[in-house]
Order: sequence, then C-alpha cells, then structure tokens
Amino acid sequence: MMEGKLAWGVLGTGNIVRKAGPAIQASALGRWLGVAGRNADNSRRAAEQYGVERAYPDYQALLDDPDIDAVYIALLNHLHKEWAVKAAAAGKHVLLEKPFALNMQEALAIRDAALANGVAVMEAHVWRFYPAFPELKRMIDEGAIGELAMVQAHFSFVAAPTSTRLVKEWGGGSLYDVGCYPVAWSRYFFGCEPIGADGRFLWHPETGVDVRFAGTLDFGGGRTALISSALDMALGSRFDLFGTRGVIRVVMRADADALTIWAEGPFGERTWTSDRISPFSRQADAFAAGVLEGGGPPFGLDDALGNQAAIDALFQSARESRHIPIDQARRQRRKSPE
Repeated sequence: MMEGKLAWGVLGTGNIVRKAGPAIQASALGRWLGVAGRNADNSRRAAEQYGVERAYPDYQALLDDPDIDAVYIALLNHLHKEWAVKAAAAGKHVLLEKPFALNMQEALAIRDAALANGVAVMEAHVWRFYPAFPELKRMIDEGAIGELAMVQAHFSFVAAPTSTRLVKEWGGGSLYDVGCYPVAWSRYFFGCEPIGADGRFLWHPETGVDVRFAGTLDFGGGRTALISSALDMALGSRFDLFGTRGVIRVVMRADADALTIWAEGPFGERTWTSDRISPFSRQADAFAAGVLEGGGPPFGLDDALGNQAAIDALFQSARESRHIPIDQARRQRRKSPE
C-alpha cells in the first residue's frame, strides 16, 4: 500500500481505459501505478498518454510487480477468467470489467481463486455509482410506487461491422455486452435473485453472436422483468419501474463528456447529470475502501455470480426453447468447493 492508497495496475489499453484509468488516478484512495497492453509498445503508448509511471512488456509482468496492490481488468471478454484467476494467484485484488465471465464455470473459477488467495474481487458496473441509481433504489424501497411488480429495461446501439463485439471467439454478443445491464438493473431494483428465465435471440448469420436479445426473468410472487438488448438497433438505454401504486420511467443519454439520467414518477421529473470520469472514481474508491478497511467491496462475489446465473439461464432457455429454473445454477454454486 502507498500512503494509505491502493497501487493500481490496469490490464488493457482499450476504449474503456480512457475513462476508468484517469478515474483511478483521480480517486481519493488509489494511485494508477502501472499499465500493461498486449505488447510493450501498447503499454508504453498508454503510459505516455495517461502519465502512468510504469509500463510492462505483457500482462504477467504487471502481475509480477510486488508494488501493485490491485488490478483493473479491462480486457476482451474471453480473457476475463484467465487473467482474473492469474491476478488472484498473484495476490492482487481485482476489479473486473463486465461481463464477469462467459459462463458459470468460469465465474466459479474466479470465485475459487479469490477465496483461495484471500483477495477481493468485484464486477465493475459503473452505473451503480451514478447518483440516480441509489436515489431511485431508495424511493422504491420506501414504497414510492407501492410494491415493485415489473421492470422493463432495454439497452441497444449499432455496433460497427469491425467491432470486437461481433466476434464470437472473443465473447461478443448483445447479452454479454449491453444486455447484462438490464439483467443487473432488474436484480438491483427487486433486491433479490430471479428464480426462472426465458430468452430468445437473433443470431448474426456470419459471426454467430447474438445481435438481438429479448427475455424475461421471474422474480417470484408475480414479479417479472422484461429485458432486451441489441447491437443492430438505434442507441437507447432506458427502464420503467412499475409498482402497484405508480410507475417511474427512466431514460439515459450519454455523449463523450456527460451522462444524463432523466426520470419521471410520483415525484414529478428529476434529472441527474454527471461527467464520465467521476462515477469510475467513486467505483474505484468504493472498492479500495472495502480492501483498505477490511470489509470487502460493496458488491462482491455473490452479486457477480447472481448476474452470471441469470445470463446463463437466458442462453440455456434459447438453446432448449423452454423456461429455465435458475435454482439449478444456485445448486451448482453451493456444490462448488469453497
């Protein structure tokens, strides 16, 4: 630890690092010490661009640095499990960009590595650190619209033909990339795990990834989430929260500089506007506080495994054309060695 701060290393030099990297540098409880790309040249360029002290020839070299306390993993989806496990084995705490993994088997391998090596691991969902979300969650929990009965959520944009999101071998696809948000939003607002899933997909005729997804999550007691995502539809990010006595409608709009969240409900209209860096800083600080104070991150392994179980069930439902009880995935989690 450096001066009561976490010394961070970043694995990856892609677009998300443009926000998350400077955010770590600006955080109160962290210092961005090192960066590693696919090769030494990528690492050097990123270090020069962001003013980072150390550049490494490869990912493993960063993990071998004893001065690094924690790593932010911003690699392609198919590399998440490999490098999260290696980071845990190296004794590094891990903030892992979404999606946590590509299936429950990978997620459990990350969980087991974290437990075996006594390190903290958290899936990075930066939306949780926009002020609108905890305020909306508080309103729901306090009964602003009665009992929450239904969540309708959607996230889409048009991916470029050359996008890595369209490469199946790299973990591409709509559900992994942006559909994971509606899954997580519904779990967040209901405050529990779904017990069943139904999913349907439109598959890309050449790459095989899902370019469109629509599904339902059953939260029991008549509570349902209707969720969808796409990589070939106009940009849209929104959700509606339907209760027994009212509804809250939320729309999110983002550009390079700011993200605006607009909501309408029993409270009238509300707007929250944030720059694109500060939420990443709050996420890094929340994670660092959990490590430094010993209480663990605010969203831990159970949360990540819960999202993974729902995603897996949605894919299984599409493959088998039937409703999938998610308690099957929960039993698998319980049987996994601790």
